Amino acid sequence: MMLTASLVGCATKHYTPLGDADTAEIEQLKEDVYRVEYRTSPFTSQEQLDLYLRRRCAELTLREGYDFFHLAQRTDVLGFSRRTAMTVTLYKGPQPIGTVDFYDAKKVLAEASTVLLSN
Repeated sequence: MMLTASLVGCATKHYTPLGDADTAEIEQLKEDVYRVEYRTSPFTSQEQLDLYLRRRCAELTLREGYDFFHLAQRTDVLGFSRRTAMTVTLYKGPQPIGTVDFYDAKKVLAEASTVLLSN
């Protein structure tokens, strides 16, 4: 019974803001390039994990004074926890046109807040 209760608790884990993140989850590779990792319980859906990862990248983008971010080089691991890591490149100014996996940080945070409030 206790095992079931603890597993349900893991399955309902909520998003952890960037300020509360473990320092190993954000690694600066260059001035505007980072490796960002997000971990959840193995019961978290891939869709939810992706939302959390994009939100973390958006927070990082704004914290560092940038407007947009691009995601590349994804790594997914499923074990005792579900983990996704991405290489994130930050951009300022107008959004480049025609780039895949390119996000407006402010829009990502607004959309994530709407989705998380509805859950």
